[in-house]
Amino acid sequence: MAYTVKQVAAMSGVSVRTLHFYDETGLLKPAYHGANRYRYYEEPQLLTLQQILFYRELGFELKQIQRILGRADFEKLAALQSHRKVLEKDLKRTHRLIETIDKTIEHLKGLKKMKSEEMFVGFTIGKGKDRFGEKIKGIGGETCDFKVSGKDTNGAMCAFEFTARSGGPKHLHHKQDEWIYILEGNFEFRIGDKQFRLEPGGSIFIPRKTPHVWRCISKERGRVLEVFQPAGTMEEFFRKLGEPPKDLITPKQIVDKSYTEAQVKSLQKMFRDHGMDLIAPPPGWI
Repeated sequence: MAYTVKQVAAMSGVSVRTLHFYDETGLLKPAYHGANRYRYYEEPQLLTLQQILFYRELGFELKQIQRILGRADFEKLAALQSHRKVLEKDLKRTHRLIETIDKTIEHLKGLKKMKSEEMFVGFTIGKGKDRFGEKIKGIGGETCDFKVSGKDTNGAMCAFEFTARSGGPKHLHHKQDEWIYILEGNFEFRIGDKQFRLEPGGSIFIPRKTPHVWRCISKERGRVLEVFQPAGTMEEFFRKLGEPPKDLITPKQIVDKSYTEAQVKSLQKMFRDHGMDLIAPPPGWI
């Protein structure tokens, strides 16, 4: 049985735009194109898409996935068995995290005393490391490491470490509070109608629905820890910035101011899709 791209998107949760992107990059080609030029997918393509989603869930970058799937010795059955082993390992880790959270809740409620060393049972992320082994690059060339995932907290919060020049254009979050702690460099913030400057060790809290924008004013890129509460879809947002569609504004276009109105609209849509409003598109970047 053949499925259209819309049908595949509906059953898999992958957007039509992403499926088009997978086709254009050669990661997932449709079985054939109909006389109407529509893409049609059959079972082999659905199984390949399933593999892509498994590898994405395990933290692999698209280029890595393409290399793996393109190997002559790649076998779907062996891959599925491997995925199962990894997920079993992750399940055990998740259970440890849940136990730690439950003990902490009981401790904070005064129901059961918790030993200090028990507070840190679950997971640790080393310096310069990412929660899922990803190294996401933003559209300004900044790096983003996931430190705490929304999956770890049942969506309550997520945390990232950025090595960046700026936080992008002026924007606001509709349903999330944001907290930023400065690790390296000096930064300038505009929160609502107020301006602040922070050095390492300083932090700032940004309530939801508050327009804000920030930048590093040091010579080198600064480094910050950024926390969102609740997690929302910020992880997916940063992943999309790390693998931008062709019509997204590039760093060179930001400098040259050579972007188009269509590109600005594409960026605005990306923000809206993840619970944000883009208030000042380029040249509103600082």
